[in-house]
Amino acid sequence: MTKVVKIGSLKIGGKNPIRIKGMLKTPTSNRKSLIKEAKRLEKEGAEVIRLAVKDQKDAKLAGILKEQLSIPLVADVHFHYQLALLAIKEGFDGIRLNPANIYNKKQVRQIARLAKAKGVSIRVGVNSGGFKRKFSSSGELAEQMVKRCESYLKILEAESFFDTMVSLKGSDVLSTITANRIFSSRHNYPLHLGITASGPFLEGVVKSSLGLGSLLGEGIGNVIRVSLTSPSLREIEVAKYILAALDLRRFGPEIISCPTCSRCEVKLINIVDEFKKELTRSKITKSLRIAIMGCVVNGPGEAYQADIGVAFGKRKGVIFKKDKILLQSNENRIISDLMKEVKRYGLKQN
Repeated sequence: MTKVVKIGSLKIGGKNPIRIKGMLKTPTSNRKSLIKEAKRLEKEGAEVIRLAVKDQKDAKLAGILKEQLSIPLVADVHFHYQLALLAIKEGFDGIRLNPANIYNKKQVRQIARLAKAKGVSIRVGVNSGGFKRKFSSSGELAEQMVKRCESYLKILEAESFFDTMVSLKGSDVLSTITANRIFSSRHNYPLHLGITASGPFLEGVVKSSLGLGSLLGEGIGNVIRVSLTSPSLREIEVAKYILAALDLRRFGPEIISCPTCSRCEVKLINIVDEFKKELTRSKITKSLRIAIMGCVVNGPGEAYQADIGVAFGKRKGVIFKKDKILLQSNENRIISDLMKEVKRYGLKQN
């Protein structure tokens, strides 16, 4: 089992839940929008937020942001060790250091000593982009990522600093999986998982789901950050879906719906889209499984296995709750009828 590390008051590792991390993308010069983004991420489910600290002005944002948030704030620092020291002094709860660009032993030790005195955690973040050469295989890259990380950890450990997390991220799935497997077999530091530079939304979701899902399914990983070339809110949404799909955490109702085929005689895609909007507006937080199935092949079975659901025939649907038929409805009424039953069921379960 991994050791427990704290970022502020948030416990990571051990038997604690897999945590979700978000990163702010708004330019730090636009403070109003930056605060708005941070609050939206927290509301969506981020449990820790990271800010890129490029200069002294960014470091001084810690107090301003922490006044607006109830979750920890981490400074992402590169190149300048003095910024890491300043970020610690300004009140960040954690510091991310990159061994590829802050590597002077004397400087790293100085950061470790101050972090220890202030109760600030450090994440050692190794990315594939930190190596300015090609590798013969994803396995070779993974080995080098682990080797670089282990060398850095020795510097921190020499200062008796152990409040450390680790991330080993490649821009490809295989090197990321391999690096984290190797590291977790040798060490018990908590692991922050992610695929770095994963690409546009669809490509990034696929890579993140495969990489993070494979590792989490093996019991590896304590924090996840989904990285997409998309708005930061989408990253939190995808992270929650990944955890829910593996049954590691629940974040409210889950819709199970079929892909449709030529047997389907209703506009199921439209129905599911509209129902999801209604479900979001309802603010139901209970973890329910809601099945919306388009035909009689798997429809009744899936509906029976869900908490509540509907199976369609020819422009009509039968709403089930577990193994009980509640009512029949048609294509025009199904969204409102199903929502009524979902709300009723959710209230009974609270």
